[in-house]
Amino acid sequence: MKLSSSSQIEKLARFKTHPYRATSFYLNTDKSQQTLKAINAASKALINQARQELEGKNLSPEIKNCLQSDLEKISDFCQKKLSPLKSPGLAIFSCSGQNYWQELELPHGPRNRIIMDFDFYTRPLTAILERFKKMCVFLINRKESKWYEVYLGEIKQIDSLLSDVPKQVKKGGFEGYESKRIERHIEAHLLEHFKKSAEKTFDILKHNHFDWLLVGCDDVFYSQLESLFHSYLKERLKGRIKARPDTPESKILKECSEFEAQLKRAQEEELVKRFIDELERGGRAIAGLADTLRKLNSFEAQSLIITHNFSHPGQVCPKCHNLYIKEENCLICQVKTESATDIVDEAVELALTRGLPVYQITPPTRLKRYGNIGVFLKYKNPL
Repeated sequence: MKLSSSSQIEKLARFKTHPYRATSFYLNTDKSQQTLKAINAASKALINQARQELEGKNLSPEIKNCLQSDLEKISDFCQKKLSPLKSPGLAIFSCSGQNYWQELELPHGPRNRIIMDFDFYTRPLTAILERFKKMCVFLINRKESKWYEVYLGEIKQIDSLLSDVPKQVKKGGFEGYESKRIERHIEAHLLEHFKKSAEKTFDILKHNHFDWLLVGCDDVFYSQLESLFHSYLKERLKGRIKARPDTPESKILKECSEFEAQLKRAQEEELVKRFIDELERGGRAIAGLADTLRKLNSFEAQSLIITHNFSHPGQVCPKCHNLYIKEENCLICQVKTESATDIVDEAVELALTRGLPVYQITPPTRLKRYGNIGVFLKYKNPL
């Protein structure tokens, strides 16, 4: 099953595994960025590490057997299903004690991780949905209009309209007054077609809550068409594409995906530029893993910015949840810290728990020169 809506996440979040535990498994399966061999190796390493950690946990035999069964099922699935899998990401949610199993194909590669807890860990799914925009694609020519929904790498037609617009006057046909009268008649029909299409576009966006609007039409029509758009449409209008009503859906989807990727890339580059500018002028920003963790610990961070899938081991205080790279004892509680496989992931979770925005930047990025991670600060960083 593919991740397609927030209702899937809500269903997982509501599922109660008591008195057992839940296992959440996330794997980056993007074969455009890594080999199948590397993906298989990552899945095996995750599962083996989870088995070792499970052995050291003080749990009842019943709960431990449930989690061991989860890991066996996940391991078996990966051995058999990773090779034909085409999606960039995979998530599996299992609770053998409750006989529950759910696998989701993800449109974006998540961080590799296994979480064994009282409930399913769904935060990465929410982050992925927030990353993708729900697009309405409006395509129009002289007689026909079509509307498509493009979301999470899929396309579906949601409406269409045919109008009775007469053909254009050909050269050598009518002349003088009669010719101009026919042209005005055609223009009136064409304007009515545009008005109906603009009104239907407004109704579609109003009832379906699209994030972006993309328009495909001939240059000669665009200014007249745009003037008919409600302000609500203009707020969501992100640009124009080459597709027309007779363009195959596969080509529309490809063009929209490329447009979305370019726009997101531009937005990410602008964010990184703003972060670096703020950093280099000694403003409200700080970079590097150690300083980032320090600012998160002290509640000085306003938002977190990281290179997607950047990871690093570290230490976590079990009492106050402060994060460190190497500290054996918490600097605040003096309690012995516990090892964390990925302290960056702990930082992301801490930021989200506090309601801080987390920006994951697609590599390659200039952020790498600054340690792949940083925070915008609430206040100017003191010298």
